Amino acid sequence: MADRKPVIIAISQNKGGTAKTTTTINLGAALTKLGKRVLLIDLDPQANLSSGVGIDPHELEHSMYHVFTDRNIALGDVTYEVDGLLVAPAHISMVTLEMELVSRHGREWLLKRKLEVLQEQFDYVLIDCPPSLGLVVTNALAACDYVLVPVQTQAYALYGVPQLMEMINVIREDLNPHLEVLGVLLTFTNRTRLSREIEEEVKNYFKEQVFNTPIRQNIKIAEAPLSGRSVIYYAPEAAEDYINLAQEVEERVNRKAR
Repeated sequence: MADRKPVIIAISQNKGGTAKTTTTINLGAALTKLGKRVLLIDLDPQANLSSGVGIDPHELEHSMYHVFTDRNIALGDVTYEVDGLLVAPAHISMVTLEMELVSRHGREWLLKRKLEVLQEQFDYVLIDCPPSLGLVVTNALAACDYVLVPVQTQAYALYGVPQLMEMINVIREDLNPHLEVLGVLLTFTNRTRLSREIEEEVKNYFKEQVFNTPIRQNIKIAEAPLSGRSVIYYAPEAAEDYINLAQEVEERVNRKAR
């Protein structure tokens, strides 16, 4: 993949508690295990991705907030290296970003312009989106090649997904005609009847878009963010699903690129 621009994937869901951030961190780490150069971008004001890889958002001089608001701040100015990943962290100040962007000329393209200078520095850029459908998510979808949609196998699993899909269609029509859904990821599956029923419902709804690899519920995955590391490094024995997912992501990206 070194001979082409990075593959940019937004991990997005219009609903909290779907393992969106966990997916971004662990998929990114798994891709590095496959020899890929990966940049993670945290766009959520809660900065859970940043904390989850051991970065204290409160100690940052610059963050993704400044990438959006300061023309002189590049992505490279805010990145940190963690366990083979490069991470562009978020900060609580991003909570006001939506309002600040409203009056900006070309506000939908701010992230895309900052990403364009990366060229071949990375194989993958994974963007952890906030659980909303505002201007920050619009920036992510306008800049990315693919969207990965995590769905946790619990009650109301599909809540908010139709709105996200509608937004993807609008972005495709107005801003990013090449935008595609890379796949729908079932997260924290287990052996309960509810989990099996939700899994079947999601597969009936999304058909072949559902990844063959589900992420099974595992206490080590839940513990890993508290250590400031991905599960790939915190508990490698619990990382099998993410390694398999990374391989499937590679296969889908390569198949679509043909």
